[in-house]
Amino acid sequence: MLKRKIYDDLIRWKSREDKQCLVVKGARQVGKTFIIELFARENYKHYLTLNFEKNPAYKAIFDGDLDTETLIKQISLRVSGAELIPGETLLFLDEIQSCPF
Repeated sequence: MLKRKIYDDLIRWKSREDKQCLVVKGARQVGKTFIIELFARENYKHYLTLNFEKNPAYKAIFDGDLDTETLIKQISLRVSGAELIPGETLLFLDEIQSCPF
């Protein structure tokens, strides 16, 4: 695999104490999902991908309250095998433009 600059940016993001959610933007079909999933496999014990185009039912997770606790409960209820452990799990919201909330 050709090493990409974005991978180094992801490593820097992970090491930040004050990190918040990260939005990765770019043209379609350039490898954003590939690089995020590679980063997740190599740097987190667990990772969970919610792809809103492949599974439109995930949109219901964002109905109602959007506080962190409610979102975690909704994901745990709706996604089989979801392990959301702080500091050990990367949650990747793929094709998020398909989920207007």
